[in-house]
Amino acid sequence: MKKTDARLEMPAAIQEFIRATIASAGGAEVFFLARVQWTHGKEARVATIDEVDVLARGSDAAVPVILERAEDWDLSIHNHPGGDLRPSNADLNIAAELASRSVGFAIIDNEATEHYLVTAPFPREEDTEVDLDEVERFLGPDGCLAVGLEDFETRDGQIAMASQVATSLNAREVTVAEAGTGVGKSFAYLVPAILWAARNRRRVIVSTGTIALQEQLVTKDLPLLAKLLPVEFTFALIKGRGNYACLRKLEEVEEGLSAENPRMALGVNEEEMSQLRDLVDWAGETRDGSRGDLAWRPWGEVWEQVMSESDKSLKVNCKHYQNCFFYQARRRAAKARILVVNHHLFFADLAIRREMNDYQHNFVLPPYQRVIFDEAHHLEDVASEYLGVRVSALGIERRLARMCSPRSRTKGIVPRLVRKLQHRRQTIAADALDRSFVLATRETQQRLGDHFTTMRDRVLDVRRRLEFPKVATDPQLFTFASEVDPLESEFTLRYGKPPGEEFWSEIAADLGAVAHELGRLVSATHRAVDTLDRAQLNEDERKSILLEFSSFVGRTQSVIQSIENFCEFEDASQVRWLSMRRERRGQRRWLLDFRSAPIRVGAELKKTVFDPLHTVVLTSATLSVAEKIDYLLDRLGLDQIAAERFVFKRFSSPFDFARQTLTVIPTDIASPESSDFASAVPEAVLSLIKETRGRAFVLFTSYALLKSTYAALADRLTQLGLTPMAQGDAERIVLLERFKSANGGVLFGTDSFWEGVDVKGRALECVIITRLPFRVPTEPVQEARMEDLAERGMQPFRHFTLPQAILKFRQGFGRLIRSTTDRGVVAVLDRRIVTKPYGRIFLRSLPDTRVVKAPLAELTGEVGRFLEPPAAVTVDAQERAPNHE
Repeated sequence: MKKTDARLEMPAAIQEFIRATIASAGGAEVFFLARVQWTHGKEARVATIDEVDVLARGSDAAVPVILERAEDWDLSIHNHPGGDLRPSNADLNIAAELASRSVGFAIIDNEATEHYLVTAPFPREEDTEVDLDEVERFLGPDGCLAVGLEDFETRDGQIAMASQVATSLNAREVTVAEAGTGVGKSFAYLVPAILWAARNRRRVIVSTGTIALQEQLVTKDLPLLAKLLPVEFTFALIKGRGNYACLRKLEEVEEGLSAENPRMALGVNEEEMSQLRDLVDWAGETRDGSRGDLAWRPWGEVWEQVMSESDKSLKVNCKHYQNCFFYQARRRAAKARILVVNHHLFFADLAIRREMNDYQHNFVLPPYQRVIFDEAHHLEDVASEYLGVRVSALGIERRLARMCSPRSRTKGIVPRLVRKLQHRRQTIAADALDRSFVLATRETQQRLGDHFTTMRDRVLDVRRRLEFPKVATDPQLFTFASEVDPLESEFTLRYGKPPGEEFWSEIAADLGAVAHELGRLVSATHRAVDTLDRAQLNEDERKSILLEFSSFVGRTQSVIQSIENFCEFEDASQVRWLSMRRERRGQRRWLLDFRSAPIRVGAELKKTVFDPLHTVVLTSATLSVAEKIDYLLDRLGLDQIAAERFVFKRFSSPFDFARQTLTVIPTDIASPESSDFASAVPEAVLSLIKETRGRAFVLFTSYALLKSTYAALADRLTQLGLTPMAQGDAERIVLLERFKSANGGVLFGTDSFWEGVDVKGRALECVIITRLPFRVPTEPVQEARMEDLAERGMQPFRHFTLPQAILKFRQGFGRLIRSTTDRGVVAVLDRRIVTKPYGRIFLRSLPDTRVVKAPLAELTGEVGRFLEPPAAVTVDAQERAPNHE
């Protein structure tokens, strides 16, 4: 007999969330929306809640909102505070309307232990699969994209990749899709993702590695597809909370600006006050209240005074809740089918889900089960950052200074409150707050300064002994070193390496003392909160300062926990190190950072991403080395996934690289291992740029070499009528726009210009790679991972260092050709690519390009002839692709 009854089950975690939400609303009515998973019980079908979201608090405004949004969910739930779960006439009317939209309706008590199922959830069919023929039709020569776009080109690789992404969504697979330059991978994954999300009323996360790609997706690709595809869908860009301005904070700033002495009221200088005024004005006209909507960049300490922060939010109790920039963005995100985020935000969310073992609730992101990682070659680095620990001495100092400046009696949140109380003649409360927090904080700041100075001295002493042994033993040289300090560059010490256990025991003791001082300050903060009972503050003022104190306690306790985690030296799964560098401005002090990172992230990614999520797609132009993905399999734990669930496919570029590109390698330039290399690079660059008449990216792996090369060439390039520009002179996006519009631009760049930049046409006809992009082998994480591979019986250079460099090399090469009409030259100034055995692997990893290896003087002529009009160029078939030698 077919089962028609339905029973609702609520897991303990969901029940606790609902109970806590009702309690935070003071026991008033709260409306929830839920999704359920169906199973078959003995007597009835069981609907188990597996995701829940808060819709509204209070019944008056909830009804119209429910009807608008509920059809995307399975069940509407609300509580009856009085405990009588029988539906009212209004409840029955809403239940009937929701039932017409295939949404169930339930009433619960405030403890979420009892429920009355007015209308059972309507069982959904199995996931609606994406029709592969439909995907191919949309992207084909007669599809909606071809009809709607004048310059649309049908690409076999794009159709094949889109079909694979659709299959992965249908079959719940983990797919690695390497898409060569020009395949059109964003449409290849967006079209099936949109179709799947729209027809299943579920969201798909698209996570990117660069801001440039995010902007392309949200401002260009997705709006275009929304117009052309025959399905309705919504999309949203999710930014970190700190990107949004807080209206409550802005209101407090505006109040301070109108005070008799605004500088004193806000504890700022003239320029900071001017920026705050501009931010208040901007808040009245901004589109979304995010920092990205600003035409200028405020100082970090200024933006911090107005930015939204989760631990300083009044949430629904804030009078600005409805208009809050952040919560408006969250509401848009909750409705969106396609959510665009960056890898950092994704892993920030994942870190919380990992700790809570919870994939059902809203955290940094709404809940999700399907994710597409574009620019997936960054995943290991980003995951390492969020699975490790970082404690910054400067960060601790700034956090304390925000509450109470160590150098000014007027700056800081609490001193400003003390002055406000004094101005109101509440001297008892002001004095109590001054004693309980301000004085205690300044004493703590002094002691912390002593501890950090001790640690800096320890590190400097070790550095002199390790790098300058004669300086360490000769008193005269030691004095000279102390005064002149020739040790200006950043210095790193890794646990387990020299100077040994005694040094690290001392550092652990110093950090323990820092943690102890911070713990004492937490106690002082609690005493300060008690003194607020004596202060006559209005409700908004009281809520605001209590939030500041609560946030300060939470963040300070987090730092204490991070210090304890860092000092767990017996944990061999993490690499631990400290680094010390000079402050860029101000007092030029030595700054200390303490960090740890997992040596392997693969097992954790399998546990927290690949196993619990239904579909994961990883894509990039550079995922393989010589057409194999052994490196990626090991680094990301993909080799641990069941074979029947894992797919790897390569989709070749449609570009004719043999015709469109020339790769030249000077054989007479000094090797990077030679002291003559730095002086040889400028002349080689100049010779090539003369032939290309500018229009070049010059890519470096070292900022020092970039600076010295740029200094040697800038004036000479200007005299030739070219336009030189260097990374660091302006923001990346500004430099890129200058380059595109320049007549003969020459852009000198490091990491951020090796990838994620797209310059089509004649503005870019030459990419000069000054050095093969090997990472520094003594970087702590790099070194530890190489040692780990050696312990596992693998060759660190072959299985880690080399593939890592090749992937970045391919990214740099990929900057040149961005369309079927582009032509250009790639010059590699690192002769090791032809003199070392591993050079062949670099060349085999390139597209089918013609490679010329010759003295520089001969190459310049080749470059000039290649860049002549195409009709004048002939390419001998036997000369093509000697990289496969």
